Amino acid sequence: MNWRRAVSLFCLLALAAALGGCKDQQQVAIGAKAPSLAAFDLRGQPAALEKWHGKQVYLTFWAADCGGCAADLAALQKLTDSYGNGSGLVVVAVNTDPQQTDIAPFLGQLHLSYPVVRDQLGITKERYQVIGTPTSYLIDGQGQVVEVHQGMQGEPALAAMFRQAQQGKS
Repeated sequence: MNWRRAVSLFCLLALAAALGGCKDQQQVAIGAKAPSLAAFDLRGQPAALEKWHGKQVYLTFWAADCGGCAADLAALQKLTDSYGNGSGLVVVAVNTDPQQTDIAPFLGQLHLSYPVVRDQLGITKERYQVIGTPTSYLIDGQGQVVEVHQGMQGEPALAAMFRQAQQGKS
């Protein structure tokens, strides 16, 4: 093994150990502060809930082989298009597939305009205690978890959430 590869491997292991040491410090609970994200956007930049402070965030965990996820993600896109920024609600889709899974074809079919992040190490999934997809969390503008949804929500329930967010904003 050459020295560059050894240094790269050491850095990767140090990063995993550092992130792994943080994962048990935060757990999700309704009424509590939402755990921080340990995920990256599709350009490789770290994602943080603080970016959307003051807005409600609908954090939805999904996988490319999940039919319910695809249906909810499509409905969320339709609602995002309909309500625009006027809803006071930001959808953030957290992919739980392993890093080697190519999600580009899946995303290409859906044409999502809201943020998509990848949880490559599974730390965010663990912090949010996600055991299956889709699983979603509604986080208020102050960063508190207010609702947890397991399973597919469907367009009527998601539309009601957008309407409620819009009413709460006015």
